Amino acid sequence: MATLPTTLDGTLEQVKHRDRTSQAKKTVRNHSIVNAAIGIVPIPPLGVALIIGNGLKMLHKLSSIYGVKYRKDIGKSIISSFLTGCGSFAISGRLVWGLSTVLPVAAPVIGVVTRPIFASALMYAMGQLFIQHFESGGTFLTFDPEKVRGHYAKLFEEGKELAKAE
Repeated sequence: MATLPTTLDGTLEQVKHRDRTSQAKKTVRNHSIVNAAIGIVPIPPLGVALIIGNGLKMLHKLSSIYGVKYRKDIGKSIISSFLTGCGSFAISGRLVWGLSTVLPVAAPVIGVVTRPIFASALMYAMGQLFIQHFESGGTFLTFDPEKVRGHYAKLFEEGKELAKAE
């Protein structure tokens, strides 16, 4: 069990940290919910564009919470990296296409269910990674998507379970 610091400054720092973390997690949750709604968009290029925009907005808010200089150019490449690594629309699109050949009536229903889950999980995982990265003193320039791929996959699965539960 962690002990409280004996100085008022130490206690205030803990409260600030707790508030900042709470605010960051709320930001990630809100943007994950928005991404779930975006996942319903039936036109994949438009959906991807909206996901990138939502992700950039989330990264901007997180960088503001942590006092990190926002880099839109790096944010775009990071989000694109996560999209291609996850392939959420590609995976759900292939699933829907495959099932549409067997069960044509079920394909639209399956797409409406799977795309929002994948879109929400993508934003959740990316947000959680950036919370951890910024809390450890990282910046946009020090973020390396290749180094966090394994951890991202675990967070993505966690995000899928949370999205299914909501």
